Amino acid sequence: MPQGETFHRAVSKVLFISQIYGLLPVSNVRALDVADIRFRWCSPRILYSLLIGILNLCEFGAVINYVIKVTINFHTSSTLSLYIVCLLEHLFFWRLAIQWPRIMRTWHGVEQLFLRVPYRFYGEYRIKKRIYIVFTIVMSSALVEHCLLLGNSFHLSNMERTQCKINVTYFESIYKWERPHLYMILPYHFWMLPILEWVNQTIAYPRSFTDCFIMCIGIGLAARFHQLYRRIAAVHRKVMPAVFWTEVREHYLALKRLVHLLDAAIAPLVLLAFGNNMSFICFQLFNSFKNIGVDFLVMLAFWYSLGFAVVRTLLTIFVASSINDYERKIVTALRDVPSRAWSIEVQRFSEQLGNDTTALSGSGFFYLTRSLVLAMGTTIITYELMISDVINQGSIRQKTQYCRE
Repeated sequence: MPQGETFHRAVSKVLFISQIYGLLPVSNVRALDVADIRFRWCSPRILYSLLIGILNLCEFGAVINYVIKVTINFHTSSTLSLYIVCLLEHLFFWRLAIQWPRIMRTWHGVEQLFLRVPYRFYGEYRIKKRIYIVFTIVMSSALVEHCLLLGNSFHLSNMERTQCKINVTYFESIYKWERPHLYMILPYHFWMLPILEWVNQTIAYPRSFTDCFIMCIGIGLAARFHQLYRRIAAVHRKVMPAVFWTEVREHYLALKRLVHLLDAAIAPLVLLAFGNNMSFICFQLFNSFKNIGVDFLVMLAFWYSLGFAVVRTLLTIFVASSINDYERKIVTALRDVPSRAWSIEVQRFSEQLGNDTTALSGSGFFYLTRSLVLAMGTTIITYELMISDVINQGSIRQKTQYCRE
């Protein structure tokens, strides 16, 4: 592993891109030295992030006004929850930004243990490459989803305009379809569309980026557990002195403290991300039993959005659970220590490994381990069976009229 491949340097460009959307407003996020990272209340990044937050909050107010006038139902409540989740994600990233300089300094200090000999010989994890691959795949897929949903809105609004003979321009019909809550209180002007689309992107981006961010944290932590495991595996069934196990145990405890620090910092984001993903998947599954139309674009946008949510959630679990996977491999490696090499240090190390679960969590409600896939799958299947009893599956593909009352 290159000596300078720290987590900060690997993730700095990803975080810089997220700041374009108002997330994690930390100054000097691309600095070479973590000591230069600062959180300043009076900085351009803070003001820009605050502006985006105010715009999102104003639109949220318009959504509340629209829901009150239209009456709350299953679909309007989902729109309301989308804006609530978006505002909370911005708020939680602000909370994390305040702690980020301290977190990066602590992380950098722990990483120095693993950038020296002998750990440098076990460093093929390639943090930067993995982070870039995950970020590119997830955010490119999110961009495709956004374009499909946007194209879907253009198509449906045009169908409504032509079938119902509504005397408005094409772009005004798009504005009415995409932003009915704003259409009630704000007259249409063409110059508003680029601004509203930018606001729309700042709402859509955090949903996918939060999962991507959790994966980046998981990759950075798993890389160090991987090095620790490789060092232990290299002495498989060999008799090692007590000083070796003392050093390995101390390095493990340093990693464990780092995991606890990160878990406390990002636990609200983890809980919000998985809660939002599960609710979105269940909402789309409910819609799959209903009338979603016969148009190819409508069907493509719907199923792509549902599939992307499922794949993104599973990918987040598998990447983040690698922390716990490597710890379990370390436990297995310790069981193979020869009896003649067993010492008080190995005993203490073994006991500390079995004390609790080392993994990121959703505020303690669940842990990001592979068993979470089974728990979520069971929940989704149960939900699917429940709604299949009350909704006629045969009604799925028949809607050609787009006139809305």
